[in-house]
Amino acid sequence: MTAPLRAGDPREVGGHRLLGRLGGGGLGTVFLGRSRSGRLLAVRVVAPELAADGEFRRRFEELVASARAVSSFHTAQVVDGAADGAVPWLASEYIAGPSLREAVTVHGPLPVEAVRALGSGLAEALAGVHAAGLLHGGLTPGDVILADDGPRLTDFALARLWDAAHPSRTVAAAPGGIFLAPEQVRTGTTLPASDVFALGGVLVFAATGRNAFGSASGSDALIRVVYGEPDLDGVPAEVRDLIRSCLAKDPAQRPPVGEVLRSLAGNPPDAWLPSAVAGMVGERKEQAGVHGAARGPGRRALLLAAGAGVIGLVGVPVGIRLGAGDAPGTPRPTGTPPAVDGASAPEAVRLGPATTIELGRNDTNSRSLAYSPDGKLLAVGALNKVVLIDPVARTKTGEIAFDRALGYVSALAFSPADGMLAAVYPLPPDPGSGEPQAREHGRVAVTLWNVASRREVLTLSCPSEGNLMAQAHTVAFSPDGRRVALGRDGRDSIGKAVVWEVSSGKQLAFLPVGPGSNGTFGRAGSVVFSPDGKVLAVGYGSELKGAVDLFDTASFAPIATLALEKTDLFGVTALAYAPDGRTLYGAYGGIAAWDTASRRLTTTLAELKSRYQSLSLSPDGKMLAGAGSVGGGLAIWALPSGRQTPVTTGRTGTDLVAFGPDGKTIATCTDTAELLAAVQIRPVA
Repeated sequence: MTAPLRAGDPREVGGHRLLGRLGGGGLGTVFLGRSRSGRLLAVRVVAPELAADGEFRRRFEELVASARAVSSFHTAQVVDGAADGAVPWLASEYIAGPSLREAVTVHGPLPVEAVRALGSGLAEALAGVHAAGLLHGGLTPGDVILADDGPRLTDFALARLWDAAHPSRTVAAAPGGIFLAPEQVRTGTTLPASDVFALGGVLVFAATGRNAFGSASGSDALIRVVYGEPDLDGVPAEVRDLIRSCLAKDPAQRPPVGEVLRSLAGNPPDAWLPSAVAGMVGERKEQAGVHGAARGPGRRALLLAAGAGVIGLVGVPVGIRLGAGDAPGTPRPTGTPPAVDGASAPEAVRLGPATTIELGRNDTNSRSLAYSPDGKLLAVGALNKVVLIDPVARTKTGEIAFDRALGYVSALAFSPADGMLAAVYPLPPDPGSGEPQAREHGRVAVTLWNVASRREVLTLSCPSEGNLMAQAHTVAFSPDGRRVALGRDGRDSIGKAVVWEVSSGKQLAFLPVGPGSNGTFGRAGSVVFSPDGKVLAVGYGSELKGAVDLFDTASFAPIATLALEKTDLFGVTALAYAPDGRTLYGAYGGIAAWDTASRRLTTTLAELKSRYQSLSLSPDGKMLAGAGSVGGGLAIWALPSGRQTPVTTGRTGTDLVAFGPDGKTIATCTDTAELLAAVQIRPVA
């Protein structure tokens, strides 16, 4: 369905004349265009607010190059694009046909012959995407165009670019969340098998007109994906077993796309679509002719339809390699950087070459990072385990497995007193609680571990928040090691900090933070004790608002709130005190510094748009490092000069950062070119 151009729309992009509007969504507007040779194109023009983001442009440029590498008849071909003009844009061949969602919504489920042809074509398309080193990561019926000569897969890995534009969204807010695989919901990990799971869901929709896991939305839908069984009533017997295997909870139990292709391959009839759907294809061809577009030389064209309805979120066929380059922004610091004791404060920071240490062949993500006080161990939180690294020898030394963990070890901290390790991870619902399973979601554990003996000392737990997406993100010991504090998500925009006594496991305080707003979640994203142990700082946020609450650790009475006018979605996500306790630094998208005596904001080292969500202060307080969880940027500031050193971290970037206890090394979490989790250690010169 093509609409006329509007008054403010461009008439030409990259030498391609625009003929009308195909639709729009969060990433921009898609136009019907015609090349100089007369070829019909779908041209996406990126939204102005994203075009102003230099990091987004860099990722978009990689996207264009990656998309050209995919070669399969059943994927739509990217033919042109640029990221360096007034606005980034991408052009693909135009395909006349409805989306699978539109066709099934209007005319009902497809017959089994068409379902087999659809599955075979999509499996071939996914095989091509995977062969190019890419993943789709967000396949839905809206990403499949039904052409008269077979299905076409579009928007491969567009979900990843959507993530880059929405850095702190929850999985529940993801477009097409009901088609995500369990591992994507639980851990954020996308595998080739995740695309197979989505393919199974798409085929259920094609065969029945229903979603495999019901019509729920938001977190309720995701709970069904993780714990529920697919509804295969109405799925033809010829394909039911194959689809059931595609929807297995365990990624290892799903068939590879090559096996799916072999199971469905055959000799589909030339007229593979039902007559009513074939009529929709004819209408799209006729409509394209109305605009006077000459028939192009390509063998297929692209119409990008919405995930729901005729045209909503519209996308070009794209693939993006997860990666990053330089720091996400280099704004000039405002205010006067805090003073640093000593006369040897550096004017700039220099780093040596990085040593990369892979976590393991099955580890595709890392969520937390911490040095031991003596500098002899570096702990990395991975899926259901902690990986231990010798930062001197730059080698792995072992692992600590958490069999009860439902997902990633999301926070780590070493006790400064005795080197005990605190590890935070989600727990499964408690079957003996007597509560409905849905109410038991969001249970969190903190295990205290004697690293030397590899023995568990104590496990502390937090009750359920009744939501699968409620997690914990931060943990910290008091300077004397006698107390441990946890920050976690809570209902109604109220984050929560919990403090325990280490020796007994007794809960000492339960501290709600943040204003309430019914129906949403708040996050206590960062906790830290002051160097003298007298103050607990809790950073929190929800819905682009956040602050830091200070509590007296003698009584846990609130002392003050350090407010920010605006933050990233989840507020203040990292905190660090200067060694003398006179300055508190916080990452909130930007990086701020407060004077703890006056409790006033004194310095902004980076602006909100920089997207820093992790920070680390060197032990002497003379260097501050900030990392961006989106875009993978890393930058280091010399204090008190405030001079910034952007660090090139490679294609895969970095999202966590920690200085060694001697200040001579810095560690970051990143991904390899094979999309496996790794740690990089650099000497600080």
